[in-house]
Amino acid sequence: MKNILICMVFVMVAFCVTPAWAASRKTVTVNATIPTMTGGLSVTVSAVTGTVWKTARSISFGTLVWDSVNKIFLPNCYYAVDIGVTDNSGTAWTLTHTRASLVGPGGANINNKVNVSFNRQTSTVGTELKKVSFGNSNSIAYTKAQLGGDWLRIYYGVGTGEPGKDAPGVTPIGLDTAAGTYAGSVTITLTP
Repeated sequence: MKNILICMVFVMVAFCVTPAWAASRKTVTVNATIPTMTGGLSVTVSAVTGTVWKTARSISFGTLVWDSVNKIFLPNCYYAVDIGVTDNSGTAWTLTHTRASLVGPGGANINNKVNVSFNRQTSTVGTELKKVSFGNSNSIAYTKAQLGGDWLRIYYGVGTGEPGKDAPGVTPIGLDTAAGTYAGSVTITLTP
């Protein structure tokens, strides 16, 4: 009995000295509100000479230079136009490229003497989607799904005559092209 009494005293002391903790919990909420961004279209034009990219206001090949070896006229650069869309609304948008002919003296044009290359571009890699002449670049369109979160880069360059560099049907500018200024335009349209 004495042993039982000692054990009971020991158990009572243990319960009194050791506090009993009940489980407790506190929930803290976390949230963030992301605003809707819709229909933001950005277009950046760059003149590219070798590995140097310089921001430009337009695609101006300027006065072409006569290449006496190949007997053609060439510019000192080509152009890259980067087109981005700022939109997180879930809208299935489309970018469409249209053009007005590069018309010169007497109504002649050089639409088949300029390359247009459409590319899906990431920060480090570009994938060519289509390469055509300026004349065949009208109404070419790419959707949000086709670009998959990347942006559209379009290259414009005068025909070189080099195998594999020019789009089908593009020829260099030679002495068969009348002297003078040729002018046209491109329009990029974003539609939902």
